[in-house]
Amino acid sequence: MKIKKAYKFRLKPSKIQYQELNKISGACRFAWNKALGLNLDRLQKRQPLMWYHELDFWSKLWKSSDEYSFLKLIPAHCLQQKLKDLDKAFRDAFDKNQPLKRIPKFKKKNQSDSFRIKQIVA
Repeated sequence: MKIKKAYKFRLKPSKIQYQELNKISGACRFAWNKALGLNLDRLQKRQPLMWYHELDFWSKLWKSSDEYSFLKLIPAHCLQQKLKDLDKAFRDAFDKNQPLKRIPKFKKKNQSDSFRIKQIVA
């Protein structure tokens, strides 16, 4: 039997580390808002939504572009996790069994700025 554990840590970063963490959370917020904007635009045009795999493809294009070159400095798994979160939010919004259905909203700076780093420990 496997026991799953979760740990919660409180960080005390230096100023430089704090700036780096802010860059990562800002890039994750950017990826969420950009992907959400694309999907909301598709909803208005009555086109099918883009799900995680298609959004991940777009995030790779954004990273390689000159306009969004700041995304190259961000770990890919952080952006992918945020796109998975958006995918789940859209799936929940259109799930008939969900009691409180609603379309995801745009993220604002300094309001629930967060990101996850997924790491599996054997």
